[in-house]
Formats: sequence, structure tokens, C-alpha cells
Amino acid sequence: MEKYLINDSIKKAFLLVCMLIPLLLLSQTAVHKYNVYLTASNQVVVVAASNWNATQGAMQLYQRENSHRPWKLIHQFSVTLGRNGLAFDKRSVLPEPATVVIKHEGDGKSPVGIFRLGPVFSYHSLPGLRMPFKKVDSTDICVDDVHSAYYNTLVNTDTVSQKDWNSFEHMKANDDSYEYGVWVKYNSDQIFSGNGSCIFLHVWAGRTSPTAGCTAMEKQNVITLIHWLDNKQNPVLLQIVEKE
Repeated sequence: MEKYLINDSIKKAFLLVCMLIPLLLLSQTAVHKYNVYLTASNQVVVVAASNWNATQGAMQLYQRENSHRPWKLIHQFSVTLGRNGLAFDKRSVLPEPATVVIKHEGDGKSPVGIFRLGPVFSYHSLPGLRMPFKKVDSTDICVDDVHSAYYNTLVNTDTVSQKDWNSFEHMKANDDSYEYGVWVKYNSDQIFSGNGSCIFLHVWAGRTSPTAGCTAMEKQNVITLIHWLDNKQNPVLLQIVEKE
């Protein structure tokens, strides 16, 4: 029986590698294909999914010295995506595909587009980071109530007298999901009610466990990511689908 379990584990690992190889190659192509949109950034987190319904993908971290130098691959690892796949950010600078689902609140989909990153957040103090940082505790929430004035905003409940929300996420969860994470500035520069909220890069529940719309990865990989990010390099997330 033990022999069969080992063989089954090897088979699953092999299938995962076979799935990720094309995505990693896609990520390498993407950083060049979309370079015209990356002129202000010298760090880019590329996440590639095989199709719009995918719940798994590949992440690659690229860096360059300046906009005239080539991109260099620094790290790469697997990620999980929204439980219902991905949807397009209708305010994205990327060309909108002819037929595509648009991202909206509660759809369980990860957003496709280019997004600025930060702050980094954690349950712990993290000295030495090169990004804006927020240590979160039990009073910190992200509001996802579309009727709230605080929609898609990180709020400390102790500082708000009039709490106008009925729905929110605890930033210090009962598990390690948000132990380490990065705020993805989706629907953030100008917030539109109902377009989607509370999108993060964070710790996954498992290799086959999708998210509610975030992009998640193994804890050690999130730690690697947050220590690599440098606010002076204007890091962005480029999240794409192979069949756009």
C-alpha cells in the first residue's frame, strides 16, 4: 500500500511540473511582450495562468538595473489563484480581449492586469524590508462591503467611530493565510464600488487550494517575495492568461 501511495505522489508531482513548464516559458515571454507597460518599473512579479478558468499558475520575479537593461529572472515558484479562475480588470492599461469576463466583487476570480504593490503586511515585526510595511493585528480589517465609504480600504476598527460596513476580512486571520502578504493595488488609485476589493499576495492553504480572488503561494515563497521587493524600483504585478 505504501508503494502505491509513493507512486501516486510522484505522479502528481510530475503532472504539476508538466503543467508549470509551459507557464514558466509564458512568463519569460510576457515580461518582454508587455515591456512597453513596464517602463517605470525595474521589478515585476509575473503570474501566468494557462486559461481563464485556471486555479493554479506560475510566478516569476524579474529585475533589471534600469529601463535600458535586460530583465533578469530572480526567483520562480507555483501559485494558486481564484476558485473561479481569473477576470479582466476593466480599468487596465492592457488591451481588453474581445470576449472576456470583467472582474467584480465576490466573483471568486483573480484580476488580470498590471498593478502596483504595497504595503507589505504581517502578523510580525519585519525590520529590514524595502517596502512600506504594516503590522496587522485583530483590530485591522479590509472592508469588502460595496456600500461602505471604506470599501477596499485597510481599516483599524479602533480608529473609526462610525462603522458603516457589514462585510469585511480580518487581516489577522485564525490561520497563517495573512501571516505574510503584499497588498495588490487593484481598484485602489480610484476606488469604484463593486469592482472588487481586498486583493493580496499571501500564504496558500495548500498547493491545490484556490483563493477567493487573491494569488497565494507557499509561506517561504511569500517571505522570499517580500524581502526581494524594493519600493524604489516601483514593483508591479503583471498577471496574465496565456489564451488572451
